[in-house]
Amino acid sequence: METEGSILKLNNIEVRYHEVILVLKGVSIDVPHGGIVALLGANGAGKSTTLKAISGLLKHEDGVVTDGSIEFMGERIDRQEAEEIAKRGIFQIIEGRRVFEHLTVEENLVVGAHLRSAGKKERLEMVYHYFPRLKQVRNIVAGFVSGGEQQMTVIGRAMMAQPKLMLLDEPSMGLAPMLIKEIFDIITMLNQKEKIPILLVEQNVKLALTVAPHAYVLENGRIVMDDTSEKLKENPDIRDFYLGLTDVGGRKSFRDVKHYKRRKRWLT
Repeated sequence: METEGSILKLNNIEVRYHEVILVLKGVSIDVPHGGIVALLGANGAGKSTTLKAISGLLKHEDGVVTDGSIEFMGERIDRQEAEEIAKRGIFQIIEGRRVFEHLTVEENLVVGAHLRSAGKKERLEMVYHYFPRLKQVRNIVAGFVSGGEQQMTVIGRAMMAQPKLMLLDEPSMGLAPMLIKEIFDIITMLNQKEKIPILLVEQNVKLALTVAPHAYVLENGRIVMDDTSEKLKENPDIRDFYLGLTDVGGRKSFRDVKHYKRRKRWLT
């Protein structure tokens, strides 16, 4: 991918857990200013680890970047603590909708402004503009609102901090299709209107390739492919394994692992 104008650059990074388990093996990714980039791959490929390496959350799991570097706005950040990285404007929305269950939805949102206290009221109104549903449930304890409303709350909380980069980890997980569409429409709008760059990890490949103009495919800790979403949609391996389409457009079973391995031509 074109590196000119990148807000985030991962340069050949290697990540180990507990000093021995090699999880990422030379991963390079570029996120352009104001762009959306998707990171695709099966469970265990290293997608969440990549996000945690960027946000500094790896250290809480005894993980460390052991080679390569991560640059944000031209400055190296891979040796910084998570709090310092957050102050720079990088916010990771962790999978599983981590709301403060005993606080109201609005109190959850206000917590997000602790790093940027000025203009809090205006930002709250902006969040309610993008997520009108949250305004309706703002006084309800967050543990009692729906999964979709919790996901909106977590994204809204990040918005309150005026992020310069958002890392979204599986925002569609466990949500009904209509809610997924609503949330992704809002994510796209946030990117287009607020110009917030987004690195999106998403198992729903079809959806990810619809919202992100460029994507990387991660397999066993390595980037095995990256291209425009349009080209990836047409790639036979992506269509076959990730989109579940055969050449004639029918559904496909992936139980035949040997067939899958034979199809992974990019690894040979």
